[in-house]
Amino acid sequence: MKRIFVIALLGLGSLSAQAGPADPGWLVGISGMFTKYEIDGKAFSDEAVGGKLSVQYRINQYVGIEGSWLDSGNFREDTDPANPGGNVGIDLEGMSIYAIGYLPFGTEDLQLYGKAGIYNVDQHLDTDSGSSSRGAQGLTVGVGTQIAMSSKVSLRLEGDLFDLDGGDFWTVSLGANYHF
Repeated sequence: MKRIFVIALLGLGSLSAQAGPADPGWLVGISGMFTKYEIDGKAFSDEAVGGKLSVQYRINQYVGIEGSWLDSGNFREDTDPANPGGNVGIDLEGMSIYAIGYLPFGTEDLQLYGKAGIYNVDQHLDTDSGSSSRGAQGLTVGVGTQIAMSSKVSLRLEGDLFDLDGGDFWTVSLGANYHF
């Protein structure tokens, strides 16, 4: 899998530069994420490191549509430290679709944006007594910035909130986009 990824990145890097980051067209991105999952009432709260892949179509200078796949990393906590058997592990994996609005700015090299969309994730729960899985769907919102490094590559910093039933899932991600 790593070889395929490296080959794909080299192939993308060999394409000639034609469009800027604010021009209409496709972009793909990869990001590392710092994530936090918290169950309402603080019965469980932990941080992890995960990842995200995204594909976006930039309709014009101000609007884009994006699909993302994310893996939250593994959240672990001993929910009953005084007694054995309180170990809980949770991880989330799934997809989201966003509408993105870019703020009009004086430069294409720095762009600020807001986004709103829907998500569909699988929540995997592991305890000392077994494991289970359930799906969750709902609304998600986020904000971010994109900084052009060249006409084809930009850095991306963003934060997202997923409102889960009975809890909240936050992400802060840093990654790179490649613009076609």
